Amino acid sequence: MDLPKPIKDFIKIFSKLPGMGPRQTTRLAFWLLHQEKESQNNFCHAFIDLFSKTQICPNCFFITESDKEKESLDKKLCKICEDPQRDKSIICVVEKETDLLSIEKTNKYHGVYHVLGRLLSGIDENKKLRITIPQLLLRIKKSQSSKYPVKEVILALSPSSEGNLTTYSIERSIKDLDDTIKVTKLARGLPQGGEVEFADAETLTNALEGRK
Repeated sequence: MDLPKPIKDFIKIFSKLPGMGPRQTTRLAFWLLHQEKESQNNFCHAFIDLFSKTQICPNCFFITESDKEKESLDKKLCKICEDPQRDKSIICVVEKETDLLSIEKTNKYHGVYHVLGRLLSGIDENKKLRITIPQLLLRIKKSQSSKYPVKEVILALSPSSEGNLTTYSIERSIKDLDDTIKVTKLARGLPQGGEVEFADAETLTNALEGRK
């Protein structure tokens, strides 16, 4: 059956979302079409706001609310980077934003973060996707002449082959930059091949506290 073009376009675009295939996206399209007009408008506004009212923190690369009153060259820091209660001498390096959120849920970590965006790969099919390792190293270097020099970097990356490769690469780069900086990794409370995002709070707490 040939579906109307707007529905086909919706399916084509939203099927690219993680965990979404053509069948789930088709069901979602028809579900949305049967909602009240007010609900449909709320969905539209939510999507528009998601893209137009957020920005990337220039310091840690987490997502934060944009500040329209500031110039684009003077972007707003996220709440974590701005928080004076955070220990800026410790940086926890994560692959993605959802990993950061999982660690925050433990309420056991009080340092700051750095979001890589992706992991390195031996094949590296994602060369076009940015990875913020150079920005991390520059951030560490700049901190050494600041009020809060970095003393420890926690590599909170998933224990997969890509995660291990990325961990090794960053650890080596930091040691080349300043071998006095302590580089630690999460304890093996995480199963081999598991992901930080899906670990429960207790497992992540044990992994953080047992880091070495």
